[in-house]
Amino acid sequence: MKYSLLTYKYFIDVVETQGFTPAAKRNFVSQTAISNAIKNLEKDLGVQLIDRSTSHFKVTLAGINLYHCAVPVLNKYYEFSEKISQLNNSFQTLRIHYLHAFDYWAVELAHSLAKNNPDLQLQLDTENFAASIPKLDAGDYDVLIGFSTAVSKIKNIHVRKVGTANFGILLNKKAIDQKGILKKDAIKKQPLFLQKWTATDNNDVQTKIKNILDKMNISYEQIIYLDSFDAALANVVLNHGMAIYPEELPLPKMYDNHVTFLPNLPKLKYDVVAIYKNPAICNILDRSLAKK
Repeated sequence: MKYSLLTYKYFIDVVETQGFTPAAKRNFVSQTAISNAIKNLEKDLGVQLIDRSTSHFKVTLAGINLYHCAVPVLNKYYEFSEKISQLNNSFQTLRIHYLHAFDYWAVELAHSLAKNNPDLQLQLDTENFAASIPKLDAGDYDVLIGFSTAVSKIKNIHVRKVGTANFGILLNKKAIDQKGILKKDAIKKQPLFLQKWTATDNNDVQTKIKNILDKMNISYEQIIYLDSFDAALANVVLNHGMAIYPEELPLPKMYDNHVTFLPNLPKLKYDVVAIYKNPAICNILDRSLAKK
């Protein structure tokens, strides 16, 4: 009999999230991958774990027993893995990947790390959100820079705050009159540009932005999702709509006469974090960030 810890992790997540689809989202894999893994596990063990004959999700008695057996085993494995990783807490090279548009905070962190760890080599690269956690879990890189909300329900990873993002709504100055008041008619038939990311909890900046705009009676024709803040900025410069934009990102001076931030928008602050699996990285981050 072959035992796959990943398969048992999938099973535990299915039980805890009460479904194949939410378990798939937790693991950043397809629902089919989760379903097939559970079917193969049932075939291997010779027992039914999930009762599929009812319309409601139901774990069989065998499934409940397996869950209670598997949880402590997985926890022990993760504890063992962390202790092994701490045997050597030195890094010659730290591979830092960042989600699209998080280059500002990645560079800030890299400067701090280089200053406080002169022998440490740093490698920076961008990362697609959908593949970011599986690749981090597989050891393809060491640190991911992104939002804490994006990984708030993902197990067995660590986060360390590295900065704060203050979000606003970027507009073309043609949408503001001479008194600095928003001309709502000028934007209601235009799109709102947002980023292609997904939060795993309810503390999502984009949802809050939409709710705030609704309370301010600011309408838009549709939502268009883009890969980068640069793309959003370009559309706003062309007066093609309004866009969510972090105030920390410097706007090119060539656009000073074209864009502005929506006045009287409540500030939305979100933690930018370093996400990592190896707990030994915490020592490097703490040593550098404490001296900022």
